[in-house]
Amino acid sequence: MANTDFENSSCREFVKVLASNAPVPGGGGASALVGAVGTALGSMVCNLTAGKKKYAVWEEDINRILTRAAELEDEFLKLIDEDARSFEPLSKAYGIPKDDPRRDGIMENALKDACAVPLKIMQLCCEVIDLHAELAE
Repeated sequence: MANTDFENSSCREFVKVLASNAPVPGGGGASALVGAVGTALGSMVCNLTAGKKKYAVWEEDINRILTRAAELEDEFLKLIDEDARSFEPLSKAYGIPKDDPRRDGIMENALKDACAVPLKIMQLCCEVIDLHAELAE
């Protein structure tokens, strides 16, 4: 099994492996990382706004958004490695000879599993967009 501790690798290491011919990380892991970074930018806005007299009336909302954003950042980061783990079986399934009668079933299951994490990333992105829209208001 390939290294699946991308969550804790440096940005430079992650990008180097992403650019290589290694099957993981791939688009899902990269999307999860970008999701965490985008969420963190909203957290930055919250942290720059919290505690300011001018925004005191919204302090409770800012703190709620900041708390949820921290949870989402953590979920995104965990999905980097989860995507790698779920994609690797698909990568191996592509190597099964086309005349192997088990190939279609293996491929179908591997494709379903490999799609689950990117779908979760998209769901989290929608939630972040909603948080950021609320923050912008």
